[in-house]
Amino acid sequence: MKNRQTIQMMRQNIILLAGLLCLASCNTKDDKAQQDTYKSLSNEVVETTPVEMRAYGDELTLNGDVSCDEALVRKVFIPCSGRVSGLTVEVGDQVSAGQRLAVIHSEEAADYNKGIADADAQTKMAERDYQMKQDMHRSGMVSDKEVAEAREQLLMTIAERNRLSAVGGINGFGGKATAVLRSPISGYVTTKNIYNDSYVSQDGGDGGEALEIANLNRVWVIADVYESDIAKIRQGAPVTVTTMAYDGQVFSGHIDKVYRVLDSESKTMKVRITLDNSRGLLRPGMFATVHVATGTGSKPMCCVPAKAIVFDGGVDYVVVDDGNRHYRRQAVKTEHVGQDYAYIVSGLRPGERVVSNNALLVFNTLGNE
Repeated sequence: MKNRQTIQMMRQNIILLAGLLCLASCNTKDDKAQQDTYKSLSNEVVETTPVEMRAYGDELTLNGDVSCDEALVRKVFIPCSGRVSGLTVEVGDQVSAGQRLAVIHSEEAADYNKGIADADAQTKMAERDYQMKQDMHRSGMVSDKEVAEAREQLLMTIAERNRLSAVGGINGFGGKATAVLRSPISGYVTTKNIYNDSYVSQDGGDGGEALEIANLNRVWVIADVYESDIAKIRQGAPVTVTTMAYDGQVFSGHIDKVYRVLDSESKTMKVRITLDNSRGLLRPGMFATVHVATGTGSKPMCCVPAKAIVFDGGVDYVVVDDGNRHYRRQAVKTEHVGQDYAYIVSGLRPGERVVSNNALLVFNTLGNE
């Protein structure tokens, strides 16, 4: 009887041990799966955005385009008629101030060089004549008037030489009957109207404009306002700008100019936003979406991109990045979740960073933490 009881107890212990081993194996698999998930997550494109304080109110969304700030644009004009050579830049190339852009072989440049040579020769002759008149004056052979006339002639030839030199500097005239086109500023080539081995005329198309150089450290966004929304727009209104090229990147600014004339065809009024572009992200021609805060008197509250909000179980969440890819779920109370932004009443502090790209993916990997 004892042996039978002992065997039965051993069977029960074995079954219990097997269950514990199975449970431990499942936990190990779950832990490994979670580790693998975090490892794969680190390879995903996860972007974070800082929490900002913004006044919530009515928001107007405008379409616009990035363009050059006209104050930072310089045009290189064709100084003379001739043949182009040595052109190595294309639209979009970066250039430095003073960099040679092209050379124009010109008869006018040859005439200029001849004029410079003649002016040098006349100056030397006037210098010799003036020196000779001074020597003769000391011997009493010429009058004061003759010395004064010689001096005046010398000054006139020097002035003419200086004038020609200034003209050459303006037009880029150099030696060998050429005019050199140089970049007046550091920036990027935005327009090119000349080509190698082509003939150009000083009074040819585009008013003689050969190239256009733009410094893109500061750019404009020109947006269209429909006639029905004109009353909501005011100069100085704060705006945020987003682009298709940089999803989740927000550029802040304000309306610094309202164009008072409507386009006769589109019936839209244009507004201008000036943005700092020292990082070089914005480029002329980019499509931009402008969000204008039109509400007045509203209390500032925490603002995050709308895609940072994860709705789960009747509660709005965000995923907060505490640094070093340490993520945590954070329940928040939202005032308004729009197409682009969500305004948070509680649950976040300004300056915290939230996941704004692949937020749902990160949220799911955190389980019920």
